[in-house]
Amino acid sequence: MTAASEGAGKGTIFTVRLPAIARPLESRPPARAPRPAAARRVLLVEDNADSRQMLRDLIHLLGHEVYEAGDGVTGLDLALKLEPDLALVDVGLPGMDGYEVARRLREHPGGRRLRLVAVTGYGLPEDRERAHAAGFDLHLVKPVDPARIAELLADA
Repeated sequence: MTAASEGAGKGTIFTVRLPAIARPLESRPPARAPRPAAARRVLLVEDNADSRQMLRDLIHLLGHEVYEAGDGVTGLDLALKLEPDLALVDVGLPGMDGYEVARRLREHPGGRRLRLVAVTGYGLPEDRERAHAAGFDLHLVKPVDPARIAELLADA
């Protein structure tokens, strides 16, 4: 970089020289997620509206049906009525926490075959143990990688 001026009140010229770079390869649009062979029924139980919307949009984008609840009581009712393939349940829910939702689902014949995943901000080893003891199949710590959600849906 250089700077030059003819004096006070005459202005200044700054010259910046950048090295040439190779022209980028032809850009390609991002790959689209493959459509699933069969759409899954997913229950999302999350009290935070923003988190719920982000997960809902991702699951829809991946080609699956999403049902939502903002509290544990409603989530439990929907799980028993809908019998989804997969339920993503926050553990810190109003009304009934996610641990109790999991326990009650596992007591019900229709809830025993459900793939139940804790999605939570609690990530200590004792939190994982508590989730598994309550009946969760898997414990994921927020924010969850979208690729991990896609894997769960493919395996559900």
